[in-house]
Amino acid sequence: MTFTKNLLLVALFFISFSSYAQNKNGSVTGKVVNSKDKSPIDYASVAVKSLKDSSVAGVTNTVANGTFEIRGLAPGSYRLTIAYLGLGNANKEFTITAAAPAVNVGTVSMENTGLNLNTVEIKGVVTPVVVKKDTLEFNASAFKVRENAVVEDVLKKLPGVDVAKDGSIKAQGETITRVRVDGKDFFGNDPLLATKNLPADMIDKIQVIDLMSEQSQFTGVDDGNREKIINITTKKDKKNGYFGNSSAGYGSDDRYDVNMNVNKFNGDQQVSVIGQFNNVNKQNFGAGGGGGNGGGGGGGGGGGGRFNGGAGNGAPQQGITTTNAFGVNFADVYTDQTKITASYFFNKTSLFNEQTSFRQNLLGDARTTFDENLNSTTDRLNHRFNFMIDTKIDSSTTIRVEPNISYTETDLSRSSNYINNYIDNQTIGTQKFNTNSSSPTITNNILIRKKFLRRGRTLSLNINTNINDSDSENYNNIVNNTTGIAGTTLDVTDQLNDQGSHSISNTSRLVYTEPLSKTLNLELNYQNLYSFSNSERYTYNFNPVTSQYDIPDLTYTNSYENTTLTNAIGASINKNAKKYNWNIGLGVQNTDRKNDNLTTDVLLKQNFYNIVPTAQLRYTFSNSKRLMIRYRGNTQQPSISQIQPIPDNSNTQTIPIGNPNLKPSFTNNLTVFYNNFNFAKFRSLFIFANLSQTFNAFGNNSTLIDDPNSENLGKLAVTPINVDGVYQANLGSSLGLPIITGNKLNLNIDLGGSYARGVNMTNSIENITNDLSINNKYRLVSSLDKLDLTAGIGGSINRATYSAQPSANTTYYTLNPTIDVSYMFPGEIRLAADVDYYQNTGRGAEYDTHYTLMNGYISKQFFKNRGTFKLAVNDLLNQNQGVTRTSNDNTITDLRYNVLKRYYMFSFTYSLNRMGGKNMAPMQQQRGRGPGGQGGFGGGGRGRGGM
Repeated sequence: MTFTKNLLLVALFFISFSSYAQNKNGSVTGKVVNSKDKSPIDYASVAVKSLKDSSVAGVTNTVANGTFEIRGLAPGSYRLTIAYLGLGNANKEFTITAAAPAVNVGTVSMENTGLNLNTVEIKGVVTPVVVKKDTLEFNASAFKVRENAVVEDVLKKLPGVDVAKDGSIKAQGETITRVRVDGKDFFGNDPLLATKNLPADMIDKIQVIDLMSEQSQFTGVDDGNREKIINITTKKDKKNGYFGNSSAGYGSDDRYDVNMNVNKFNGDQQVSVIGQFNNVNKQNFGAGGGGGNGGGGGGGGGGGGRFNGGAGNGAPQQGITTTNAFGVNFADVYTDQTKITASYFFNKTSLFNEQTSFRQNLLGDARTTFDENLNSTTDRLNHRFNFMIDTKIDSSTTIRVEPNISYTETDLSRSSNYINNYIDNQTIGTQKFNTNSSSPTITNNILIRKKFLRRGRTLSLNINTNINDSDSENYNNIVNNTTGIAGTTLDVTDQLNDQGSHSISNTSRLVYTEPLSKTLNLELNYQNLYSFSNSERYTYNFNPVTSQYDIPDLTYTNSYENTTLTNAIGASINKNAKKYNWNIGLGVQNTDRKNDNLTTDVLLKQNFYNIVPTAQLRYTFSNSKRLMIRYRGNTQQPSISQIQPIPDNSNTQTIPIGNPNLKPSFTNNLTVFYNNFNFAKFRSLFIFANLSQTFNAFGNNSTLIDDPNSENLGKLAVTPINVDGVYQANLGSSLGLPIITGNKLNLNIDLGGSYARGVNMTNSIENITNDLSINNKYRLVSSLDKLDLTAGIGGSINRATYSAQPSANTTYYTLNPTIDVSYMFPGEIRLAADVDYYQNTGRGAEYDTHYTLMNGYISKQFFKNRGTFKLAVNDLLNQNQGVTRTSNDNTITDLRYNVLKRYYMFSFTYSLNRMGGKNMAPMQQQRGRGPGGQGGFGGGGRGRGGM
């Protein structure tokens, strides 16, 4: 059955049933005026309630001429309620019939109440989005999701927010780095632990924040160190009691999926416990400083989202992962305003991966190809501990301390066979590679803040320390049979590579601010950075006499140290006005670096100066429209692996060799962001751009090893070099348009593109690469009572060019129509299906694909809607495929890998909700809460928590 037929069958079933069950063709229109002078009232709140059950059937706001229209009303009797600040509420009843579905209530007059506006409690319709200084605030009650949904399911419906298959989040083009709950970090800096575990029905607001550093928040002067975060504010009725979702499921092929999430909130105190155990590629956590395989989708707690996991960029996750994870999070604010957060998280994963790849290496006017079949198993264990305390030393001095500890162990077993074609030679080889590594990491951040009597005068010191250690034993066995003009040769590598690295860095930043006027501030700053890295690599060949790895191989043995000391001074001026603020600064930076090759006793000293400018402008046109322009220059030091001059022969394709003469890079970065909302019509527009130019960028010099006497014949020797002429640009826009008023059905249109110009050397020939990608996506997103619908189509055009070898220029395309739809039938029975069609073209016969991925489930709620039984199927048509193409520098790589395919699962989910010592069913949670939430018209709840 073709994708088109599948899509039409699913869509027609739900649309036809929805039309049958809800014949909502009625509408009401009218005009609102001031009774005193008959002038039209703009932006009055208008709501329609059913007289039958007081449920809210529609909400909107009047426009500039005072008119309004609410559509999508079923036949019945209604009450129209209009509210506006300082005027008395107006009410009017009307009836919708099949014969007369359109009603005009005429002109509705509102009278002055004579009340003091300072004492008026405003209960208006919910505004989906509110724009604040550095924050976009979304009202969660305006975005309906399914029962048992998690935070991620709400994020998928927000305009300007993109959730990838692996759960990573971008908002207005920037990656979300952490999630907070009521202003408190949740499990440190791992956003997925919040978005994939916390239940959606706890959310009051979702705030997307362009967060300044803690030091900048204190001084009020932006130092340019910002991160995009999400803060979740919880509903008032969730701040005192227990809540959470837990689920257990078992299916065909011995698939299982168990999730646990229990939260106890008591005012400012938060305690959360999460657990996850499955073999269906779900990871409700990210790397977060050292854990996980970086993959896995699917919601937690039985999720209201899609059933299957996946990786980023629309491709399924590679391989099959078994996951065991457990964590505890604590946060509290004490009476003296001391803040404490602490968390511990443990995860253990096992990833089995099978893949075939075809790689083309473009070397000047020559080309080599590499075909490989690879199997691997990766077992990883990770412990993380995060802690933070923020307290007062005295009335004017505070201190914030944040230590974090992470420990990771990795066991990798990999085997491969390959064919390498180059010049007139062909190498047929095999590799067996086994590694065991451990990586403890300790970080600590201390911030001391002092305020003086004069307002705006401050002194602060920020000290950040990082300690990283890594030890690994790598067993590498390679057998190569090379056939060429000279005949056939056999090369065998059987080695133990014992590696160890140690690094410590400390950054201290001292900042003093002085007010020059009520709106103007001066900042003076000094920064010191000390960094030390040591890398030791000892290689031993196998000794057949002793059956031990005890023959040193000095070619691949080296001990190396790098010490970097940077001092920087700077000043900036900050202006804060009612509608705008700007900041302009300049810094001078000196870097002293020593590279010490302990093996060869060669010491290299380097010294660099840089001028580091910064500038920023934020302009607020109105409460719904703002513009931000930010420029920043910054330097990046090369890593020790990039400068250590020792070849690494553990890779079957390349021999990386460090370059001690590598200089730091300097990047000019310009970011522009604009947003505009029309609250009355629920329209939204985001536009963002990021442009960068890098001097002394880190490129690669790739040379084919053609020495017939070399054991690395046919591999590429790759050395990092400094290059200029490197540019990057990312542009994007998101437009939200209402299809059905009242935020019931919206069309989101995303248009974006990226461009990257790279420079590298291939066989002594300069190769300039240009990578261009254009993507476009259209999505319909519903927020209806019983029907949950997300449908759309997306696609991309990708173009890569190579100046050294134009015949290798490539263009490839992707296309992805999708529909995710469910309906709640009478008896609390939900039927759901999601269908994705993937088409990849332009990659060659073996890697061009088109397939349909269909998932679905049927669920039934029990126990006063606290329990849900669900029967689900993943990949019903058994067509899931893993295919990707990547192009960078001088390589084009096509990859095909194993993915999770069809299985069935039966599961049970239980929703815990015990507030104030009383058990509450999900239906009770929303009782008396209209779409306006705390600020809405009363009554007319949704009937199910999370809906």
